[in-house]
Amino acid sequence: MGEYLQSEVGEELQVVNTQGQSVANKPNPRFKNYSDVFKNLVKSSNVPTLYPIMSMIISQDSTRGVTVTKKDDSEYWVKQYDLESYELRFSEKIGGNPDDYIKLKEVEQDYRGKRYAVIYNNDGRFYARIFAKETREE
Repeated sequence: MGEYLQSEVGEELQVVNTQGQSVANKPNPRFKNYSDVFKNLVKSSNVPTLYPIMSMIISQDSTRGVTVTKKDDSEYWVKQYDLESYELRFSEKIGGNPDDYIKLKEVEQDYRGKRYAVIYNNDGRFYARIFAKETREE
């Protein structure tokens, strides 16, 4: 994969290919009138987390982000964030005892994005945790 250098719309894009050669890609002039359509296609924001994110999903209805973070081999956290306000909506610790050895990869969701499931292994025993988009307190 090439290394990309950022440029303004309408300028040529300099790319370093896999052989280390600098190559200029010029924009197609047919798209010049539509350059505004291609701006700001993705909304991004940094959300600080206490531990590194191992995996993340966005709910089917695009309202929630669910992360799996790992403190160490004995403790993982599953957290659900609201994608509009960036508020933490749900948080649960998996493991945390000194004798735990947790392996948890990702969160799965139903076709509507309303219910989620986490399957994890704690020192050879498998467990399932199922939770919903709306918590009992909401």
